[in-house]
This record gives sequence, C-alpha cells and structure tokens, in this order.
Amino acid sequence: MTESTSAAVRGERREQELDRSRYFDDAYFEVPQLFSQALQIHHVRGMDPESILEIGIGNGFTATFLRRAGFPVTTADINSNLEPDVCGSITELPSLLAGRSFDVVVCCEVLEHMPLEQLDENLQVLKALGNRLFITLPTYSRWVGLGGILRLPKRVPSLIDLHVGWPRYDKLVGSPHFWEIGLNRNCSRRSIEKRLRGLYGRVRSGRFAVNPTHMYFIAE
Repeated sequence: MTESTSAAVRGERREQELDRSRYFDDAYFEVPQLFSQALQIHHVRGMDPESILEIGIGNGFTATFLRRAGFPVTTADINSNLEPDVCGSITELPSLLAGRSFDVVVCCEVLEHMPLEQLDENLQVLKALGNRLFITLPTYSRWVGLGGILRLPKRVPSLIDLHVGWPRYDKLVGSPHFWEIGLNRNCSRRSIEKRLRGLYGRVRSGRFAVNPTHMYFIAE
C-alpha cells in the first residue's frame, strides 16, 4: 500500500467513525457557517430540482429544510452515526442506489476529505448519479474585508462581497482536508471549473459573501 493510499484509508476511516456531536459543536453555530448552509439551500432551490441526492449529510440542516419545503431528498454518507438514507463511500453509491438517477446532486464540503488524485473519479461518479451538480469546497486563502446584505429603497436586497484574499504558505498539517481550492495549480478554481466542464459543459462558480472561505460550483 502506497503512502497516498494509506492516507486515504485513514481519512475514510476517520470520516466513518466521526461522532455525530462533531457536527453540532461551537463552529457550526458561528454566523459564517450558518450563512454558508443557508446559501446552500438558496442555490439548490434556485435550481428548481425535481429530486435531490445530498452526499455528506453533516448535521442534516440542508436536507431537513429542503424536505420540509417539499423537495424529495435522499441523503448519503459514509458515516452511519449520521443516519443517512444510504450509507457508503462515493464510489459505492451507484451500486447502493441500484442505478437511480437524481435531478440535482448536492455535495458540500466533502471532496476535500479525499486525496486530490481521486477527484476526477469522484466527479465522474457524481455525474453518473445526476445530470446537475451543486458542490462547495473550502478555499486555501486568508481573507479580510466585508460581506453582508445591501438594502436600498425599492430594490430587492442583494449580497455584497468586499473581501480581498491572498495565498497561504503554510501546509495543511493536522487538517482533515487533503486539499483546498488554491492549495496548488491542480486544485485552483480554474482547474476545478475545467474538470467540471469536461463532464457537464456549463459551470458557474462563486464564493459566499459572508463566508469567503467557502466556494460553490454549479454544473449543468
């Protein structure tokens, strides 16, 4: 077993065994994190999905809200402690779902928990599970600035993002992430978009105004 494969196995085991309480600690109650989850819901609803597969259930906030809004949601996760509808790794999902296809596949803050070498294979699996994709990934940058909601008379409130970022030069030591957007040229925003266009054709991306450490990609 190579060092990379061994690290991947350790990472997978960590995610399988992570206690449910981890998704309800103080970090998940911070405003930027809650804002990210709210925008996940906002963007997914904007895709007007007929059916949704959410991979990486986390604290269940996204799936629960969308279900109560009337959208059919199937959840999948590698961690049985989170009680997903389907339990297994990304590569196992096509067989576990018995060939089912979904209108929109949602995969937020998941792919970075696996080696970058597996990204193309993982994206191919996501494409096989549905023709449209919404993913979010962390950014490997430091940010300063201002983000929020702009309200003007007779105008629909809009988000403002006045952040400036610059590269980090430290390493991802002790992090559960194998990579993040901007860690190197193979996982830059442009590189991720290129990978997605090779599968879907049309790709949009952006960062969350109040939490620029999270970037989203919509592929159709």
